[in-house]
Amino acid sequence: MVRVEIERLIKQALEGLQKAHQLENFELGEIPLEHPQNPEHGDYATSVAFALAKQLGKNPSEAAELIASRFTPRASEILDEVKAVGGFVNFSISKKYLFQELNAVIQQKEQYGKIDSLKGKKIMVEYAHPNTHKEMHIGHMRTLITGEALARILGLCGAKVFRANYQGDIGPHVAKAIWGTQKILKERNLTWAKAEKLSLSDRAHLLGEGYVKGNREYEANKEEIDELNAKLYRRDTKIMSIYRQTREWSLDYFSAIYKQFGTKFDKLYFESQVASIGKNIVLKNIGRVFEKSEGAFIFDGEKYGLHKRVFITQDGNPTYEGKEMGLAFVQHKDFPFDLNVHVVANEQTGYFKVVMKALELIDKKFAGKEYHLPMGMVQLVGLKMSSRTGVVITVDGLLVQVQDALQKLITNRKLSQKEKKRIAEIGAMAAVKYSILKTDTKSNVVFDMKKSVSLDGDSGPYLLYTYARCRSILRKARNSKFEIRNKSQILNSKFSKEELDVLRTIYKFPEVVREAAEKFSPSIICSYIFDVAQKYNLFYHTSPVLQAETKEQKAFRLLLTGAVAQLIKNSLSLLGIQTLERM
Repeated sequence: MVRVEIERLIKQALEGLQKAHQLENFELGEIPLEHPQNPEHGDYATSVAFALAKQLGKNPSEAAELIASRFTPRASEILDEVKAVGGFVNFSISKKYLFQELNAVIQQKEQYGKIDSLKGKKIMVEYAHPNTHKEMHIGHMRTLITGEALARILGLCGAKVFRANYQGDIGPHVAKAIWGTQKILKERNLTWAKAEKLSLSDRAHLLGEGYVKGNREYEANKEEIDELNAKLYRRDTKIMSIYRQTREWSLDYFSAIYKQFGTKFDKLYFESQVASIGKNIVLKNIGRVFEKSEGAFIFDGEKYGLHKRVFITQDGNPTYEGKEMGLAFVQHKDFPFDLNVHVVANEQTGYFKVVMKALELIDKKFAGKEYHLPMGMVQLVGLKMSSRTGVVITVDGLLVQVQDALQKLITNRKLSQKEKKRIAEIGAMAAVKYSILKTDTKSNVVFDMKKSVSLDGDSGPYLLYTYARCRSILRKARNSKFEIRNKSQILNSKFSKEELDVLRTIYKFPEVVREAAEKFSPSIICSYIFDVAQKYNLFYHTSPVLQAETKEQKAFRLLLTGAVAQLIKNSLSLLGIQTLERM
């Protein structure tokens, strides 16, 4: 990776200055290295001279000149120029290296961008978390999309990734859903056997309606619903058959959605599985980690600058917090992780701080190994939702709306109805996933239908269209080998600004992948590939590819086109988005 090599060269130059000027207490630390906003300032710039200036007794500009002077014209084949400008040291990458990376993209294909920064690390990514007995709404969709993208990015960096999904399949929400569904079936003169024959989505919707009804009418029927909840915890035989039946409805419905979104979990975890385990762990640690308070068992987080939370209720049932204790131990036994990343809404930040502190006190092996990646909410332009009131935008319902919007944009008469349908399906998934992922995880996503399906904006369909454009050019050229016989002629030729802009962006992909993994931020991939697509489309409109002036120029531009297509495909794959050969 070129960044790593430049960092090494800077450290080498600084060590030389240290010896030459006999600097004491000289610490290198992390080398600041960024891409200048103005391309005329080079490909990389470091501000290390500002830190060095004080020790040298010079101003930053003089310190920068000293650093730059340590680089000989042939310091490295990857550098073309090293120049000091106003306290910064700027580095320009050589055409030879840029051309090598261009070829590397073509040769390595899907493997380009693969690095070993996380080699040997075992990382669990826990995401999705839909509760059974409800429909999956767009809030769960965000964690599903983000968790899958994160798992792919971490995997490309060499980590061994374990995809986990923790779901609530017991508790008050289940009791409300079953109680409400029973009432609805009675109102519609239906039996559970007849309900079983409904379609998968209709069964899921029925449970969703049941939950809304149970939640709305809870206060008026509190005693009855609470008793139903108690029976579920006791595994009362009178209710367990209905519980298992409806639970299976939910899991089948979720499974279909996971498949549609390109996600396959290594293991599904459930509250019912870990509830008793968590309760026992809490009870074993009374007096050491937990304490009794008004009949319940709590963790006094105030001792650690957090807040108090109940882990076992007065009724003797483990709370979400209590169940988390059992979950952590079960997960670690299944996959002894170095890190467990919980992709969960940011409103649960306080909850996770308490839970993780309690775990750390119970067993030191969890210290620093549990991490909460907070997620903002998803807001639909012009729409509000709440599963409690019944105003719900479901995942499958949203996809249908996006597909309908995309169908209107597909005007290619040569395409069959089957092709148009497939384009709409893949395009809709690209529109939704990209709209979610391009936003920083901590920020709220504002999903705008019109913008999400735009073919000329920062959208998934725009990237699909750019990829299809590249593939169309390559098909017309009938040249997939991109042979350039006279490489020296290309290297010595003067590239257009548009060609150079694309060329000077391609090589950044591996470091972008590493940064996205380090920051748990798929949005970094989105920003990068949108930049590549924009620069390529500008190049396309200013620089003829198939009608280039010379054979060598044509071959180079085809090579550039092939590399951009591959980078778009690799980037979208990391985001969980399929590509289309034509649109």
